[in-house]
Amino acid sequence: MPAAEVAAEVAELVAGGVREVVLVAQDTGIWGRDLARDDDDGDGARGARDLASLLDLLAMRFPTTWIRVMYLQPQGITDGLLAVMARHANICNYLDIPLQHADARVLREMGRTGSAQESLALLARCRAALPDVALRTTVIAGFPGEGRSEAHRLERFIEDAAFDYVGVFPYSQEEGTVAGQRPDQVPLRTRRARAQRLRDIADACGAARIAARVGTTEDVLVVEDDAQEGLLGRTQRQAPEVDGMVHLDRGDIGEVVSATMFDACCYELDGRVTDCPHA
Repeated sequence: MPAAEVAAEVAELVAGGVREVVLVAQDTGIWGRDLARDDDDGDGARGARDLASLLDLLAMRFPTTWIRVMYLQPQGITDGLLAVMARHANICNYLDIPLQHADARVLREMGRTGSAQESLALLARCRAALPDVALRTTVIAGFPGEGRSEAHRLERFIEDAAFDYVGVFPYSQEEGTVAGQRPDQVPLRTRRARAQRLRDIADACGAARIAARVGTTEDVLVVEDDAQEGLLGRTQRQAPEVDGMVHLDRGDIGEVVSATMFDACCYELDGRVTDCPHA
């Protein structure tokens, strides 16, 4: 989809009252590679031929709308992308990088590249460019052929990486896939046990990182008034439906308010509104 069409869709959403737009694809970082170099959309989007330039365009055109990017493979996280994210306050300070594993051999057998060392270097580069960035990943436990040493390597990586959020999934054997036909399947009980250990490690780190935000004042988008939970919102560091919420004392749905965080529980925050509304 060319930049002009993306911008037109975002404009329609914004006109309808949407305050946050999420860009997501199977590999969002490669957006634009299939676009002709000489295309002219006639809408000021000439030159938006990679994700960094698309974000730059959207952030400038919709300055009061949060722009969030999900599902970025490591190769798509360029210095140019990080620079654009650092330049615009309305691009969410958030990176979702589905690394899947940390052992180089397991990654190769998944059809992926990288290693624990390469991933840690990438995360360090992201944090250097965006010091307050929230980092999310997903990992798979018990991929065929994963032994104890590979499982322990992934555990150590999750500890060392200190992600804000980690989605953990035990490997699911699917018919018709190369991995599903391998004879070295990890027993289901072992897969589940390894996944639980990873969840425990990730939750301990994630909860600590959330707790460290108590005392900070952050912009919060008010998104829901739940009958049981009360007024709920999200910061730029919390993606929809996966990362927990901020429980607020006041505000109207659709507003962006300033709130001081005064308590935390697991991935949830309690915030006291200090200023509302603002762009």
